[in-house]
Amino acid sequence: MPPDFSFVHFTDTHIMAGGAWDGGPVDTSATLRRVIETINALEPAPAFAIVGGDLTSPDLLDRGRTLASDEWIPSYRLLREIVDGLRCPTHFLLGNHDDRPAFHRVIGGRTTDLDAPQHWSFGHGGCHFVGLDSLVPGKPWGQISAPQLEWLEADLRAHREQPTLVFVHHHPWPLGLAWMDAMSLRNGDEVVAILERYPAVRWIVCGHVHQDYEVQRGSLTMLTTPSTCFQVSKVSQTYKVLAGPPGFRLVRVSGPALATRVLHLHDASGAAGL
Repeated sequence: MPPDFSFVHFTDTHIMAGGAWDGGPVDTSATLRRVIETINALEPAPAFAIVGGDLTSPDLLDRGRTLASDEWIPSYRLLREIVDGLRCPTHFLLGNHDDRPAFHRVIGGRTTDLDAPQHWSFGHGGCHFVGLDSLVPGKPWGQISAPQLEWLEADLRAHREQPTLVFVHHHPWPLGLAWMDAMSLRNGDEVVAILERYPAVRWIVCGHVHQDYEVQRGSLTMLTTPSTCFQVSKVSQTYKVLAGPPGFRLVRVSGPALATRVLHLHDASGAAGL
């Protein structure tokens, strides 16, 4: 049996070079640095990190126009500088505030195929991990393209015997908040139908909602992870920012058993409340 291991999922970092989030205001770079310091202090150290989308958000500094892809570059450079401080490998996903070409140029080092979706899969410790790209440029909601759905089906079929966790920015099931559910995964039912054909798929883990949710549907569990910068209300029927601390998700894998908890940073030192 493979040895036990842990990993972290953090999301909605919203890095923006040259400004602060106007809904707070929040220094998203400072909160991400604190989260990374906390992750680096975890014992045992996580094997890897998955970053769940909305990596950058320079569009929020100039809402009156559509930004050119080059205008995302400084924010991705700042993100890379901060995340380079993490002492474990990192796997990135994209969210609705991201820009594919800028991401691929800065984070991926690409010079061609800049509009390619950022999806991936890998194995670790006897488990299989899948990341999906739900970004629809210029839209707050998400969707998984038909070619990506075909890739997902083939990937799951090839690893059908391995415990599998799937990661995507947008949530596929409604959470009961109309304003948030209007920005969910548009073809979530189609995605979930594929996942349900493979009993080895255990969890689907999302970001986007800036809160911690756990929703069960048959054998599949959907988890959402709080943001590294700020959270939003679970009960307000309109968008409402809370004063809650940054957070991230820790997952421990022990054989076939999965355990998870959300850790919040409760003070200025960046110490996690365990």
